[in-house]
Amino acid sequence: MKKILAAAALLVAMTACGGAQNNQPLEGTVWKLASMEGIPASAIESEDDAFTLLFNGEEMLVSGRTDCNRFFGSYNVADGALEFGDMGMTRMACPDMQFEDAFVQMLGKVDGFSIEGEELTLFGQQQKLASFKAVELSAAEDNSAE
Repeated sequence: MKKILAAAALLVAMTACGGAQNNQPLEGTVWKLASMEGIPASAIESEDDAFTLLFNGEEMLVSGRTDCNRFFGSYNVADGALEFGDMGMTRMACPDMQFEDAFVQMLGKVDGFSIEGEELTLFGQQQKLASFKAVELSAAEDNSAE
């Protein structure tokens, strides 16, 4: 009986440790901004799909939404390096455009990333620029982010 309990305890411990090591993939995950200098939490949390990123690894395209407009473009990724290129976006005028401007400028500075569990961190010149968390969006929100 002690061997069975010991084996069960070992299995639970291995599962718990293994769960902490599982990182979300960059591609195919909806990443929602969690924190960034210049954007208050109230703006980040204003809508479920505000300040999101979605990477399409097959086409090497990124899409998402600020607090107002949608954006899309290309990206390159390799060994922790990440760069965005040829970005385009809709141009609706909205209140608090300074938050959108700060987010878009941040994307232009990105040169690296790391993923730990369900958290994506974007870096520029080895400085943390923003952190994101993996989220699930409703089908309607997910389709509009593409």
